[in-house]
Amino acid sequence: MVASRLSRPLRSLGIALLAALAACGTGGGIPSAQAAASQEYEISFQGVDRSYRLYVPDGGGNQARPLIVALHGGFGTGKNMEELTGLDLVGGNAGFVIAYPDGVGRSWNAGSCCGPALKKSIDDVGFIKAMIADIGRRTPINTQRVYGTGFSNGAMMVHRVACDAPDVFKAIAAASGGIMVPNCAARKPIAALLIQGRADPRIPWDGGDFEGNYRPPVRDIFSKLAARNQCAAKEETQQDGSASCVTRRGCSGGADVKLCGVDGMGHQWAGAKELLPRLLGKGTRDYNASQKVVQFFQQHP
Repeated sequence: MVASRLSRPLRSLGIALLAALAACGTGGGIPSAQAAASQEYEISFQGVDRSYRLYVPDGGGNQARPLIVALHGGFGTGKNMEELTGLDLVGGNAGFVIAYPDGVGRSWNAGSCCGPALKKSIDDVGFIKAMIADIGRRTPINTQRVYGTGFSNGAMMVHRVACDAPDVFKAIAAASGGIMVPNCAARKPIAALLIQGRADPRIPWDGGDFEGNYRPPVRDIFSKLAARNQCAAKEETQQDGSASCVTRRGCSGGADVKLCGVDGMGHQWAGAKELLPRLLGKGTRDYNASQKVVQFFQQHP
């Protein structure tokens, strides 16, 4: 891994986050009972040893199954993401293979963010494509049904893959993270679910700077994705627990775009155990991001 060059305040935050992430598999929140069944693998990409965890549900035989790539947030790991989200249980029961890759220096190069991966210009788009190919050599996967989800820096990275390599993901679900590349030149529509806390101090709902890094307004991202997918102008609204959701349909290729703003939630994975609520804001138990992500992917086969 590449050593971090983060500032002292950010290092302190990272240590606190790591401590919280280390405990995220215990206590309340989304169950992660099947996480122990995953396996860790390594591949060499551009001369660097990279790693990922892979959960393959029982059964299925030689049938090619859909794949979810789940990207951790800054200072996290694939194992942290696995335990935080419980996607092994939720996605596995729905027949998905789940991959949890590790970022270089616990970060992803999402364009203008974040950490060591950005500073070293790591080609994380290329790595994710190489990892998917490696997974296909280990277990049968349906390459037409590969989906991407992520939290925070991982959500930003999911957006970058959709922008730079739109043939990789059939649909994406980004939680607490927006588009961090200046020009998103996606050549095809990609269905997208955005989950965002309305009280997120790190990804302001109305946009703004965070530690010198600009974060665009969430509604602007939603509108840009709807325009990219050539969606109809009419918006459908729905209240889903503590989340107020708006959907644009009538999109090219059925690639609808949905934004769910979770009332009162900070920088958290909805439905999971809270991480550092005094620093990152409150979580919620009234909206389960893992369930909603899997349901959204099932709707886009």
